Amino acid sequence: MILMAIDELDQGRGVSGIAVATKLRIHPAFVTNQTKKLEQMELLARTTSPEDARFLQISLTQKARAEITKLAQKRRAIYATIFGDLDEQSLDYLNKRLSSIAKNSRLASQKLNIGLV
Repeated sequence: MILMAIDELDQGRGVSGIAVATKLRIHPAFVTNQTKKLEQMELLARTTSPEDARFLQISLTQKARAEITKLAQKRRAIYATIFGDLDEQSLDYLNKRLSSIAKNSRLASQKLNIGLV
Protein backbone atom coordinates (compact mmCIF):
# COMPACT_ATOMS: atom_id res chain seq x y z
CA MET A 1 0.00 0.00 0.00
CA ILE A 2 2.88 2.37 0.73
CA LEU A 3 4.27 1.89 -2.76
CA MET A 4 0.88 2.54 -4.35
CA ALA A 5 0.38 5.67 -2.23
CA ILE A 6 3.78 7.01 -3.26
CA ASP A 7 3.01 6.23 -6.89
CA GLU A 8 -0.26 8.20 -6.66
CA LEU A 9 1.15 11.15 -4.71
CA ASP A 10 4.50 11.64 -6.44
CA GLN A 11 4.49 14.35 -9.10
CA GLY A 12 8.14 13.94 -10.01
CA ARG A 13 9.85 15.37 -6.94
CA GLY A 14 9.14 12.64 -4.42
CA VAL A 15 6.75 12.79 -1.49
CA SER A 16 7.12 13.19 2.24
CA GLY A 17 6.52 10.36 4.66
CA ILE A 18 3.89 12.51 6.35
CA ALA A 19 1.95 12.79 3.06
CA VAL A 20 2.04 9.01 2.68
CA ALA A 21 0.96 8.50 6.30
CA THR A 22 -1.89 10.96 5.88
CA LYS A 23 -3.11 9.30 2.67
CA LEU A 24 -3.05 5.84 4.24
CA ARG A 25 -4.25 7.04 7.66
CA ILE A 26 -1.34 5.40 9.45
CA HIS A 27 1.29 6.68 11.88
CA PRO A 28 4.27 8.47 10.27
CA ALA A 29 6.72 6.36 12.30
CA PHE A 30 5.33 3.23 10.65
CA VAL A 31 5.90 4.80 7.23
CA THR A 32 9.49 5.64 8.21
CA ASN A 33 10.20 2.07 9.34
CA GLN A 34 8.63 0.52 6.27
CA THR A 35 10.25 2.89 3.79
CA LYS A 36 13.66 2.02 5.22
CA LYS A 37 12.94 -1.65 4.54
CA LEU A 38 11.61 -0.88 1.06
CA GLU A 39 14.74 1.15 0.34
CA GLN A 40 16.90 -1.84 1.31
CA MET A 41 14.87 -3.90 -1.16
CA GLU A 42 15.70 -1.26 -3.81
CA LEU A 43 12.04 -0.38 -4.29
CA LEU A 44 12.32 3.18 -2.93
CA ALA A 45 14.79 6.03 -3.05
CA ARG A 46 14.90 8.43 -0.11
CA THR A 47 16.60 11.79 -0.66
CA THR A 48 16.87 14.91 1.44
CA SER A 49 14.29 17.55 0.59
CA PRO A 50 15.83 20.55 -1.20
CA GLU A 51 13.44 22.88 0.67
CA ASP A 52 14.16 21.54 4.16
CA ALA A 53 17.07 19.23 4.97
CA ARG A 54 15.18 17.81 7.97
CA PHE A 55 12.76 16.00 5.66
CA LEU A 56 13.17 13.17 3.18
CA GLN A 57 11.49 12.91 -0.19
CA ILE A 58 10.49 9.37 -1.08
CA SER A 59 10.16 8.14 -4.65
CA LEU A 60 9.77 4.82 -6.43
CA THR A 61 12.70 3.20 -8.16
CA GLN A 62 12.47 1.76 -11.66
CA LYS A 63 12.40 -1.69 -10.07
CA ALA A 64 9.29 -0.73 -8.08
CA ARG A 65 7.61 0.80 -11.13
CA ALA A 66 8.26 -2.40 -13.11
CA GLU A 67 6.76 -4.52 -10.31
CA ILE A 68 3.68 -2.28 -10.10
CA THR A 69 3.21 -2.56 -13.87
CA LYS A 70 3.39 -6.37 -13.68
CA LEU A 71 0.89 -6.45 -10.83
CA ALA A 72 -1.48 -4.12 -12.69
CA GLN A 73 -1.41 -6.43 -15.70
CA LYS A 74 -2.20 -9.43 -13.49
CA ARG A 75 -5.00 -7.51 -11.77
CA ARG A 76 -6.59 -6.63 -15.13
CA ALA A 77 -6.44 -10.28 -16.19
CA ILE A 78 -8.01 -11.43 -12.92
CA TYR A 79 -10.77 -8.81 -13.15
CA ALA A 80 -11.48 -9.84 -16.73
CA THR A 81 -11.83 -13.45 -15.59
CA ILE A 82 -14.04 -12.64 -12.60
CA PHE A 83 -16.20 -9.90 -14.09
CA GLY A 84 -15.90 -10.62 -17.80
CA ASP A 85 -19.47 -11.89 -18.15
CA LEU A 86 -20.99 -8.84 -16.44
CA ASP A 87 -21.89 -5.72 -18.33
CA GLU A 88 -21.62 -2.26 -16.74
CA GLN A 89 -25.26 -2.24 -15.64
CA SER A 90 -24.86 -5.61 -13.90
CA LEU A 91 -21.67 -4.46 -12.16
CA ASP A 92 -23.43 -1.30 -10.98
CA TYR A 93 -26.30 -3.37 -9.60
CA LEU A 94 -23.88 -5.74 -7.87
CA ASN A 95 -21.90 -2.85 -6.32
CA LYS A 96 -25.11 -1.27 -4.98
CA ARG A 97 -26.25 -4.56 -3.45
CA LEU A 98 -22.84 -5.18 -1.85
CA SER A 99 -22.77 -1.64 -0.46
CA SER A 100 -26.21 -2.18 1.02
CA ILE A 101 -25.12 -5.44 2.64
CA ALA A 102 -22.01 -3.75 4.09
CA LYS A 103 -24.10 -0.87 5.50
CA ASN A 104 -26.66 -3.26 7.00
CA SER A 105 -23.86 -5.38 8.50
CA ARG A 106 -22.42 -2.32 10.25
CA LEU A 107 -25.89 -1.41 11.55
CA ALA A 108 -26.47 -4.96 12.81
CA SER A 109 -23.10 -4.91 14.55
CA GLN A 110 -23.94 -1.61 16.26
CA LYS A 111 -27.31 -2.95 17.38
CA LEU A 112 -25.65 -6.07 18.73
CA ASN A 113 -23.07 -4.02 20.63
CA ILE A 114 -25.72 -1.91 22.39
CA GLY A 115 -28.00 -4.85 23.12
CA LEU A 116 -30.85 -4.12 20.71
CA VAL A 117 -30.50 -7.51 19.05
